[in-house]
Amino acid sequence: MKLSICGQTCHLLPEKALFWQEEQLLILADLHLGKATCFRKHGLAIPEGEMQADLQRLLQLIDTLQPKKCLIAGDLIHAHQALCQETVQLFSHFLQEIKIDVDLVLGNHDRGLLSRLPKEWKLNIHLQGYLIPPFYFSHYPLPQQKWFVWAGHLHPKVEIKNRHDRLVLRCFQLLPNMGILPAFGTFVGGTFVKKKEDSQIFAIAGSNVIKI
Repeated sequence: MKLSICGQTCHLLPEKALFWQEEQLLILADLHLGKATCFRKHGLAIPEGEMQADLQRLLQLIDTLQPKKCLIAGDLIHAHQALCQETVQLFSHFLQEIKIDVDLVLGNHDRGLLSRLPKEWKLNIHLQGYLIPPFYFSHYPLPQQKWFVWAGHLHPKVEIKNRHDRLVLRCFQLLPNMGILPAFGTFVGGTFVKKKEDSQIFAIAGSNVIKI
């Protein structure tokens, strides 16, 4: 789904990410790497492989689009227990493969982990937000006076149903001067959102992005 926002070309991607065409910038949020690992450490029988699948999906997206840079709008890591050997090795290998700069705007899950992030992860860290006019990228969906904000944190999803069927889809939510990105991570919950007069919903249905 291609949209013009503030005179810029923005592609809402079914891979649960945003591509800013003019800047050749790939934007995503809420990977929550290692979340399933944390659950397994607490004795829950969560299948393995979701972290590898998410990073492989991101690697394929980068190979296809060839962006100049990748920006993660918060919550790269789920918790301190998620920074295990498996997570460190997988993400280190991913960074070696992509060979582009990665910017990270700290989210609420990342903030307490800043001093523990591996030194081999060459990330450009932004404590509050990252401004590339006319867009301001942050984890929390807080409005800025001058800029259109792209944020994560809420993990928006939409419910579509009738008398017989019910479908829950990840989605992009566009508000006046703000866009909320879907969670990129597979093993992540979400917040139900609804279409209103001042908002638009773009649902991810398989390989398509559909305006609701």
